[in-house]
Amino acid sequence: MTDRTSKPETGAGPAPEENRPAAEPAAGPGPRQELAAGAVLIGLSLFALFWLIPNHTGEATSDLEVAPGFFPQIAAVSLLVLSVLLVGHRLIRFPKLRSIQPETGGVAVLSEIAILAAGGLLVAWALGAAGYLVVAPAVMLAGLLAGGERRWWIIGLVIAGVTAATWFGADRLFGVVLP
Repeated sequence: MTDRTSKPETGAGPAPEENRPAAEPAAGPGPRQELAAGAVLIGLSLFALFWLIPNHTGEATSDLEVAPGFFPQIAAVSLLVLSVLLVGHRLIRFPKLRSIQPETGGVAVLSEIAILAAGGLLVAWALGAAGYLVVAPAVMLAGLLAGGERRWWIIGLVIAGVTAATWFGADRLFGVVLP
């Protein structure tokens, strides 16, 4: 039993203002990171729409066939619209962000973007050199391991299932032979 007349117990009662924990920490990226990500995605979608897709897909061989660039164009236009909406939402909601100052973490973000871009170029080159059946499982394995998956049977099922489904689906449904 404690003596209530002498001094209060530690931890009893509300904490003083300066010792109170902050409210819930903000989850997810901040507005500046979202603006930067939106700008990068706008650039990538424009690059895909105006150079990548037209230069690396062919034309439809008949009036009843879907052009090979149709679905990539839908994906690139969707990415462009969503990116513009993200940037527009951030600029409207946070008008003081129109004058963004560089942050100290900018080098880390730029280096991560450079690493991912180099990885994308490596995958594009490897698809032509080694083929889809070699590159796709390697890319999926890297993605699953980076995502934290360590169960070999799940990794094997995902790699085999996705590779087979895309290989046969592209061939049977769209008549596209993957490299």
